Amino acid sequence: MTEDLKLLVDLQDIDTVILRKTAVVEAIPRKVSSAEQPLRDAKTACDKCRQKLEALTKKKKEKEQLLEDTNDKIRKLKSRVSEIKTNKEYQAHLKEIEAVERERLSVEDEILSAMEALDASQREVNAFDERVRSEEERLNAFRRKLQEEVAAVQEEVSNLRLRKERVLNTVDKELYGLYKQLFETKRGLAVVETRGEVCQGCNMNIPPQLFVEIKKSEKIIQCPQCARILYWNPEKSHEE
Repeated sequence: MTEDLKLLVDLQDIDTVILRKTAVVEAIPRKVSSAEQPLRDAKTACDKCRQKLEALTKKKKEKEQLLEDTNDKIRKLKSRVSEIKTNKEYQAHLKEIEAVERERLSVEDEILSAMEALDASQREVNAFDERVRSEEERLNAFRRKLQEEVAAVQEEVSNLRLRKERVLNTVDKELYGLYKQLFETKRGLAVVETRGEVCQGCNMNIPPQLFVEIKKSEKIIQCPQCARILYWNPEKSHEE
């Protein structure tokens, strides 16, 4: 293999890894967003539970106020007993007191039910609070792990860029211009192998005579179909 072709192959190998590593970093925001979803769900559920708890607390306070008003009404009714003149009025007054007392018992039952609902709702809120804390811890651990991975990838990419610079200092400028053009137009794949007389870039067959020339590795040859630079790896060919 000529030195120029070897440099182009090395350049492609380096750029391929850089692209892959860069894609890993670029995918981080999506990974974080996906990892944040369980926490968002837990917070939403917790907020709904808190709203329910607040509504129940308000309802309980309203019932307690109603109970206080009812007790006050009973006290006032009982204080009027001395004003009653006839037995008929007295019996009617007793019935009115009994009706209000039944109303009080009903309100007391409603308060007890509200208290039970409050207890259940508070337990639910506590459970979701714990779930939120757990999800926050999980997410923080995930973020720390990603930060470590990103740091490692960035260091690796930095080293690869240094290797690329060394190759660029050696490769023929005109050849690099061709490589760069193909790299940009062929989705990051400018230099490809030929295996079994097939271009690994476009998967099209290569004419037999051209394949013979490619195997010689004496000059730069481009695929007649996709224009990518072709090379032959005798070691992989032997494995096949």
